[in-house]
Amino acid sequence: MSKVAMVALASMFLVAPTVVLAENANTKSPTEQQYNGNYRCGHDMQNDRGHRGQMMHRTSDDTRMFNGITLTEQQRTQMRDLMREHHQNRDKQSFRGYHENMHKLVTADKFDEAAVREQIQSMDKQAVERRVEMAKVHNQMYQLLTPEQKVQLEKRYQQHQSLPLDESNSK
Repeated sequence: MSKVAMVALASMFLVAPTVVLAENANTKSPTEQQYNGNYRCGHDMQNDRGHRGQMMHRTSDDTRMFNGITLTEQQRTQMRDLMREHHQNRDKQSFRGYHENMHKLVTADKFDEAAVREQIQSMDKQAVERRVEMAKVHNQMYQLLTPEQKVQLEKRYQQHQSLPLDESNSK
């Protein structure tokens, strides 16, 4: 029973992180800015606070897709708007409901493995849907790039792919 409960709790923490969009906190005046991984489409990662103020560490490819690409102010604004729209369209109430239901299942007097499995499968289905939506947003962001930026991005991708696995995971 404790292994299943641990898996359930672990899955909650894997699915739970949400990204809080920060206002455009960058005070640099140039109209073009190097997309260096610290500033992501209007998203100030220095102030990216998660649940109860802990720093959220997002290292997946979706947050680093445009690292090293110089974006114009217009591109940055369009990308930020795409991300805001994506986050506004998410169904936060059902997401909260999943977690409340999982909490009830985990803290129940009698453990119901079938209900936990059903809940986790439902949460997994939602996670797949969120990833598909995020891939769609990334494609829209990619379409905003100039042909030169696309070539530059492809070169960076190929360089990253040629790294040994242990090095590519540390970046």
